[in-house]
Amino acid sequence: MVRNIAVGRPIEPPGQFVCWLVATVELVVALVVIVGVLADARADRGRSDFENPVAVSPVAVPMGLIESEAIAVSEDAVAMLTDLEKSMLGTWEDDYKGHRTLTLNSDGTGTMVVELEGLAATLFAKKLTFQEEWSVVDGKITMKATGGEPAGKVGLVLSLHGDSSMQRIVEVTAGQMVLVEEPSGTRFEWRRVSESRSPQN
Repeated sequence: MVRNIAVGRPIEPPGQFVCWLVATVELVVALVVIVGVLADARADRGRSDFENPVAVSPVAVPMGLIESEAIAVSEDAVAMLTDLEKSMLGTWEDDYKGHRTLTLNSDGTGTMVVELEGLAATLFAKKLTFQEEWSVVDGKITMKATGGEPAGKVGLVLSLHGDSSMQRIVEVTAGQMVLVEEPSGTRFEWRRVSESRSPQN
């Protein structure tokens, strides 16, 4: 082995240095390749998780099934409520605290004519006409008064008793509609008015 006289260290043969250099380069290249593979794998996993929710968590499968079942139930409920709404269309009457006539239209509007007697008629009016908006959700009808005549008397009634009510639909047949107000539990039994007697005719 040749010694470096100036520093007293042995001079390494050129072949050994080249081997060391090649090994170092190969190590760096290997590390770059490994890092690249890991990065690609992570990117692929991210894409697969996004494209396939099942890969995120095994819970995703039953959740998906639950959601699809909920959608099916909701669609069935909407179909049933649509049929229910159709069965409620028309004109009804009852005798709750006077004579009332309720008309439900297919566009979600309606009217309620209230004919009062005694002290109530003296305080308010013998006849009040309320303009209504109505909708059915989860087997309950919500009715909201939007105005009426005479305006002053109707406004007074609404300020005292509120402008909306929710009632559970107990039964709707060809001749009868039974509703129970929430939360008071007051029961209303409406009778269908024949078309010949309907206020619209």
